[in-house]
Amino acid sequence: MSKPKNGKGPASAKVFRFSLPGLIALCLGLVAVSCLVSNAVVGACRRHAAGLAQAGPAATGQRGDVAITEGPWGELVTRDVTLERPAEYLNEDLRTLQPALWTFHGMNVAQVKAFLGNNGLTPPEVEKALTPDRVSVQGADTLFKPSDEFVLSLSPETRDRFYLAMRGLEVNLYIDSPYYYSQDQLESISRDTRVQPEDLALFKRLVYGGSAIRRFSDFETLMGRIPTLERRVGMAAALSRQNVVLAGLMVRPDTDIDKVALYWGNTPNVRFIDIRPMLEGIKGLPRGGTISLMYLLPPFARERLYTFPPCPAPGQPLPDAYWSTFNFSSVNSDNRFLDPAESARYAEANYYPIAQPGICGDVLLFRNPEGQIRHSAVYLAGDLVFTKLGRNCAMPWMIMHIADLQAMYSNCNIVYLRDKTD
Repeated sequence: MSKPKNGKGPASAKVFRFSLPGLIALCLGLVAVSCLVSNAVVGACRRHAAGLAQAGPAATGQRGDVAITEGPWGELVTRDVTLERPAEYLNEDLRTLQPALWTFHGMNVAQVKAFLGNNGLTPPEVEKALTPDRVSVQGADTLFKPSDEFVLSLSPETRDRFYLAMRGLEVNLYIDSPYYYSQDQLESISRDTRVQPEDLALFKRLVYGGSAIRRFSDFETLMGRIPTLERRVGMAAALSRQNVVLAGLMVRPDTDIDKVALYWGNTPNVRFIDIRPMLEGIKGLPRGGTISLMYLLPPFARERLYTFPPCPAPGQPLPDAYWSTFNFSSVNSDNRFLDPAESARYAEANYYPIAQPGICGDVLLFRNPEGQIRHSAVYLAGDLVFTKLGRNCAMPWMIMHIADLQAMYSNCNIVYLRDKTD
């Protein structure tokens, strides 16, 4: 290659001249560089595409907050996430506040006083609480509107004993269906920037229960003392935050689809024939991928999972754990199961006890030492259940770990049941 001497003006531009051997060498070099760049780009694209197709971890075990559990159900991929109730629901519900109302069914005033005295309150405290302006009689029931002063005067120990005694008597929605919080959840509420310090301090005074799982039942009292709608919505949103399990099924190129079908295809009203094409499609990807567990559940559960129910109009029924459990495989929901007694009769007539759950659709009943059923859930696979916590609009339909549910009902034993038709 040669370069001419420098000159001036337009004609002085540099001109490169190549000999034939030099030109051949240059061309070969350019081709080599082009191949290297092309390979790098194509490789990056392929890695990116594989990453998009690989919706789950590549190896069995645990990776960060993702866990994989293998069994007859296939390969479950789970991750714990947090849900909170939509602000649209909260804005509507919190515009008009109702004071707390406790209804003691079938009890006269004297019996209510005795009940309070037998469950942690002193005679002076009972007389001070049940003033004539706070108590009314409606047929055979006694209605009590607790003052803020009375509610805030209860120590955590008295509140725990007192509310536990009222639980299940339909005295108050939030006493029957409290909020449950682990220590991590309480710390999350404390860090929430939407929560004002004075509102947080009041909330902490009203929390009660054990050290592992705490409860909160005085939602009406708390909201009534928060002055603005914006602050109430922020507080209520933080309180509604619940830990749930996001679950999927890992499908790899070597996954046995027939084995998966044998487990999930036997659940009533699950049409596995409609799901198989999607599983086969995922299996055909270079590294497979995941499918949400929602696709493998009956329509009732699939339509509700990870959603919050809107609060019904006054007098309308609220869905709870029993209704959700015994409608799990239904095509049309049956409101007989809104009655816990009817749910218990149905379970007695249609289910038999088993040692451990083993198929999707098995039922878990949480029974306290007195023999009362406090909660129910539907077994899915691994350590996962489908459930809803109480008749509380702030509680979604969700998938939970059995151990987490057991911690909430620590005074209960679990009874496992299976449908007689299975």
